[in-house]
Amino acid sequence: MIPTTEELLEFISKKELVNLSMIAKNYDIKNATASDIVNDLVHKKLVEIKQIGGSKIVVLKKRYKWKRGKLLFSSFLGL
Repeated sequence: MIPTTEELLEFISKKELVNLSMIAKNYDIKNATASDIVNDLVHKKLVEIKQIGGSKIVVLKKRYKWKRGKLLFSSFLGL
C-alpha cells in the first residue's frame, strides 16, 4: 500500500531518524518507490534528505511540525 502524504509525514515525525529502507519496510513497498515518494516531499519543501555514510536519512524541516494529523507552521513560535 502506498502511503498518503499525511501518513508518511506522521510516520517520519513519530520516529526521529528514518531512512528510505525503513519507509519501504513499513509500507511494504520497494526502495525505489519510497525514494520517489520522499522526493515529492522534498520538492514540496516539507522534508530534507541528509546523507550519512551510505544511508539517506529523511528529516522533517524544523519550521514544520506534524501534530494530531495536521501540518502546523511553527517558526513563529520557535518550536
